[in-house]
Amino acid sequence: MSLKNTIISIFIVFVVALMLSSTSEDKGAHWEYTEDLGPKEWANLDEKYRMCEDGLNQSPINIKDVIPAKLNPLTFEGSAKATTFENNGHGVKVNFTSANSLAVEGQKYYLKQIHFHTPSENQIDGVSYPMEAHLVHANSAGNLAVVAVMFEISEDNVVLNKLLRNMPENAGDSHKLKSEVLGYDILPSNQDYYRFNGSLTTPPCSEGVKWFVLKTPVGISRSQLADFDAAMPTNNRPIQDINSRIILD
Repeated sequence: MSLKNTIISIFIVFVVALMLSSTSEDKGAHWEYTEDLGPKEWANLDEKYRMCEDGLNQSPINIKDVIPAKLNPLTFEGSAKATTFENNGHGVKVNFTSANSLAVEGQKYYLKQIHFHTPSENQIDGVSYPMEAHLVHANSAGNLAVVAVMFEISEDNVVLNKLLRNMPENAGDSHKLKSEVLGYDILPSNQDYYRFNGSLTTPPCSEGVKWFVLKTPVGISRSQLADFDAAMPTNNRPIQDINSRIILD
């Protein structure tokens, strides 16, 4: 083997080892929504999860005592289709390429995935909803913005029907979507919202997340809700203290 090929081989081995080491270090302890491994214990499962207990701007919250403000309309762009629907054991999520975006304060946040919680995590004036969808966006610096959509019992939701044809029923399942589901099909026509700063609602509970909770719910039928419940556990984190945060309306 030539010196050049030897150097290349050593470099490849180094890169692979570095990637494996990084993956191992970044992966936190296993967590669930059960009593032993659930929200009350997350901070004790791994030092990386301490923010779940020590954080002061944690999500979800009960949205109340809002302050009126002239909030700019949310600007959604792009019509890229969803790619896969997967079950990660904590819930089900729909994945997207970075071709749909939300404009926030002059920056673009790109839609990465939509996942679901039953029942809702956030509440509005103490009202909990049967299901809540989180549209998770990230900008080029890795900062997150989440748009939350509430569901109320109604007729069949056409968009959800497209997803349910490919429901990943078991943890670890990942299905390519056969039906066309666009990034923002799930949103209601009225997109007025509440805004506040919060966190991830799952470990490591990182803060600095921009939250936009839409005021108008969309419909879901009881049979559709049952299909989601069958594929994932009850996966809503309890309401967190608002502390000194301001909620804009």
